[in-house]
Amino acid sequence: SDDPDLAPASENPELNEMSLYVNDEGRVEATVDLDVVTGEELNAALDPLCRPVPEPDGSPDPRTARQRRADALGQIIRTYLSGSDRPTSGGVLPHASIVIPTVGSPGDGVARLGFTGPVSPATVALSLCTSAVTRITVDGGGVPLDVGREQRLMTPGIRKALAARDCGCAFPGCGRPVTWTDSHHCTPWSEGGATSLGNGVLLCRMHHTLIHQSGWEVFIGHDGHPWFLEPADPARPDRPRVPIRSHARRTMTVHPAAA
Repeated sequence: SDDPDLAPASENPELNEMSLYVNDEGRVEATVDLDVVTGEELNAALDPLCRPVPEPDGSPDPRTARQRRADALGQIIRTYLSGSDRPTSGGVLPHASIVIPTVGSPGDGVARLGFTGPVSPATVALSLCTSAVTRITVDGGGVPLDVGREQRLMTPGIRKALAARDCGCAFPGCGRPVTWTDSHHCTPWSEGGATSLGNGVLLCRMHHTLIHQSGWEVFIGHDGHPWFLEPADPARPDRPRVPIRSHARRTMTVHPAAA
């Protein structure tokens, strides 16, 4: 258009659209169509969270650029949901919710996320480590028995102590900033693990997921710091699993797998 007061389509926020749906595999797919200013803001928010992170042995980050971008968006969402400076809904701050049936209740006994449906036990354990997700326990009739037992979450004081000790994601070779991390219970809270410095470790979401969904293990050693164990090698069952120091103390070990 020749009208100097008429913004071009690329700058018109009234044309912005977003679709969000669950596909046949249970994954969430999204498409966005944004004006250039909103798109610039999105790129600016994602960019610092998209940097590659080397593996514990120093090899390159195996994630593609598209995977790193998706991980960055997830981190932005979790940071937003964990904060208090956002609109309320019905007088409370909205969170993602996970509904967990009691043991032995009738029905399929499968935990479900509020919007997206059934999830595996590994994802349940991961979700219970983050303040962005509220736990709702229900009986066999679907009646809530308790909502968000907050003692499962690390207190601000414990979180500060974890930050001082771990200095960010403790996974060997990572070191993502404290603000990008979840507080993970080494012994799960659901299994009697204490909500304490002596049972906690800071992990970014990528390595937090790895701990919950793979053979990697983390424990607090006699020195009061996190130590990591690689998954057992099925081809070499007799090979000892040598503990690896946390990222903040990685230069203090000669173990070849330590970055």
